[in-house]
Amino acid sequence: MASLFKSLSEDMEKIAQVVEEGTKIIFGKSSLYDDPSGENVDSNDLHDGDEDGFYDVADEMDSPLMGMADSVISDIMSSQNVGPQTTMENIQAFFSAITWGEPFIRCLLAFHMVVIVTAYILIRKDIYLRMGFMIFLGIIVRLAEQLNQLGNSRWRDFATQNYFDKNGIFMGIVICAPLLVICFVMLVSLIQEAKNLLVDVKKMKIQAKENAKKKTAEKRKKKD
Repeated sequence: MASLFKSLSEDMEKIAQVVEEGTKIIFGKSSLYDDPSGENVDSNDLHDGDEDGFYDVADEMDSPLMGMADSVISDIMSSQNVGPQTTMENIQAFFSAITWGEPFIRCLLAFHMVVIVTAYILIRKDIYLRMGFMIFLGIIVRLAEQLNQLGNSRWRDFATQNYFDKNGIFMGIVICAPLLVICFVMLVSLIQEAKNLLVDVKKMKIQAKENAKKKTAEKRKKKD
């Protein structure tokens, strides 16, 4: 057991030395070209002995503790809470990323307001006007992919940041979703109106039958 702990401590010291030397190399403070006595070593002299040094480092990297260290580091990195975690946090992050005061977003909100007001006005108008308006909104939704590509290539002309990612998240949530909701509401109103018409027609048929029966009964009474 003592020998095991001794070997582990030696391996840990080797790992620490390798990490320290790697840090010095990354930040340009490597001592590979420096002699321990403080004198600079010629690169040709260092090249003569780099083969032995390479095998020493390779032996250190083959240590089983290096795999353990990599596993621990990956676990630590994966356990870090970076970015939103819950659904509400994702929603808040999405809306926080939008610059609501820029002209493009304001024009987009104004467009939605115009669509809502128009839908409200047409909801009791002629059915053909409503159907035409719904088709217009459907065409916009159908062309969302092409509009997203166009916005991705021309966003600098009208926005402060690129809202048009390749997945079309902004296009789907901010533009298409409200239009689909409006179309759905108008469709529900059409179905409700059609149901009411069917009920009215059924009532009229029943009333017509009752009137016909009354007239028939009155005629029989007159004959009698």
